[in-house]
Amino acid sequence: MNRVLLLFIFFIAFTFAVPQAHAKTKTLQQLIDETPENGTLQLSNVIYKENVVIHRNITIKGSEHTVLESLNQKPAIEIENAEHVSINNVALQNSYLGISGKKSQHLRFENLHFKNVRSGIQLYNTNDVTLKHLKITGIPGHFSKKGNGIALYNSANVKVHGNTIQHVQDGVYIESVNQISLMNNKIYNGRYGIHFMYTKNAQTTGNTFKKNVTGIMLMMSENVKLDDNQLYDQNGLNASGMTLFQSKLIKIFANEFQNNRTAISAQNLTNSTIKKNVFLMNQSAIELIRSNEENQVKRNNFIGNIVNLRSDGTGSQIVQNYYDDYAGIDVNSDGIGDRNYVALQSFGQWMVRQPAYQYFIESPSVVLLNEIDRQTNVIEKEQLVDQEPLMQSTMSIKRKNTMIVWKLVLGVGLVFTILWFWRKEIQG
Repeated sequence: MNRVLLLFIFFIAFTFAVPQAHAKTKTLQQLIDETPENGTLQLSNVIYKENVVIHRNITIKGSEHTVLESLNQKPAIEIENAEHVSINNVALQNSYLGISGKKSQHLRFENLHFKNVRSGIQLYNTNDVTLKHLKITGIPGHFSKKGNGIALYNSANVKVHGNTIQHVQDGVYIESVNQISLMNNKIYNGRYGIHFMYTKNAQTTGNTFKKNVTGIMLMMSENVKLDDNQLYDQNGLNASGMTLFQSKLIKIFANEFQNNRTAISAQNLTNSTIKKNVFLMNQSAIELIRSNEENQVKRNNFIGNIVNLRSDGTGSQIVQNYYDDYAGIDVNSDGIGDRNYVALQSFGQWMVRQPAYQYFIESPSVVLLNEIDRQTNVIEKEQLVDQEPLMQSTMSIKRKNTMIVWKLVLGVGLVFTILWFWRKEIQG
């Protein structure tokens, strides 16, 4: 009898306990809807498997193991017509699209981790956006099956800072955006690291691009500064560190290009400057196609490249660059070579017209052809001529100055050490 009564009590308790447990478990959408306008939602270490929509001003803060997974091909988080939305410290994984934002402003996404996503973030018609310290890793497979890490359309006043993006189609795709800053991002193993289209007033500083098809693809844009970036190992077929197409007022300044198939391919640029860059061990350093005579290639360092400069015959101002294969002398010791440097190479010109010729670089016949070019280029006065070649690399000057400072510091330290021991010996 007691056993039957005990089982009956247990059954009643279990029946009432189960609905109560479900009542306490709220979805992320419910938590968002219950958060007051301009309020803060603090999430615990929970895995949410759902899609949520945000129409209000809200701050969402995750914990160390807060995870959101989408249930379908809709965005895991969809934001529309919102004024202030901040999302921090959340992992979004196994989703077709992580975050979508439309017709919103004052968006701030920080410390988010996108794992195994086809696309990370897509924003349309947004203003005042900050994307900071994001980690975005795409899905396996060919580029055609992947989306972009970050995609921005018809937006303004955007900051993309300190992000790591890999295994996507384009790391950051930018279309019809005005005023954007991209700083200290690392973008690897994609098609294009950063892809500009119809962009105005952009700055790209301190970014690292490695093993992409093209590090920076810039098309039909205006007033863009590309400075202090590192572009390494874009060396596949038709790869380049930067491809710059039909744009104006572009400043390429103090970047480092190393081991790229073509470091810079400048196509139909106007009023643009390539200055104080380092081109180190690239197959071709600079390719000029339909170049404007007002463009400048100035005070760059060309070291260990197979072809330093090549063009389709159109001209640019090439002045005061350092070339490691320059054989001239400097009689008056002013740092400028007394003889012109002519970069014109028959084979380099052919490669512009027929990229497949690149497979014959360094073959015996090409080496012989280049030597013939060196002998005959003495009379060349127009194409790819630098009339003021530098005798010394600005890279080596910088390193030399640094060494002098260190030697001075060590010397002063040694003198003070000797004086200290001498004084101690006298006092003893």
